[in-house]
Amino acid sequence: MNSIFLNLFSASRLSEAMKGMASFSQSGAYNQEAFRYLLESESKRSKRSGYFCQILLVYWVDAQGRIGQMDSHVAKTVMAALSRSLRETDYIGWYSEGRVVGGVLTAVGQDSEAGVSTRFQPSLVEILRAKLGVKETSRLQIRVCQHHELEGIEA
Repeated sequence: MNSIFLNLFSASRLSEAMKGMASFSQSGAYNQEAFRYLLESESKRSKRSGYFCQILLVYWVDAQGRIGQMDSHVAKTVMAALSRSLRETDYIGWYSEGRVVGGVLTAVGQDSEAGVSTRFQPSLVEILRAKLGVKETSRLQIRVCQHHELEGIEA
């Protein structure tokens, strides 16, 4: 009985979190609230299952290295590149609305945890360079981390 209530409560929370994401539904990306909810859920699930999940973050930095607002062209390009680079089981959305795009990399085996960035990052960088050019791509930072390492990321 508790399990049914918990499932209904979780479904209700997810439904509430996903309200207002229509502006990015064409790209398949979640808004910040829905993405953070999915990130939390996947982190909890991965702890129970013994598999890791990792978070891939892409953000725009200014000349001083501070995270800045992504213009819409760059944001759409990053979302499209992530959609091409990541698996269907991974989630893509705004970790920080308009500033940091995230990908939740689900069910990463303990053996392959270290290889995640080397598996996704080169193709992602290649796609971004082809679409944005070297100059714009050089201002994008790509970081792969675990949930507990997110505290240092500007939200």
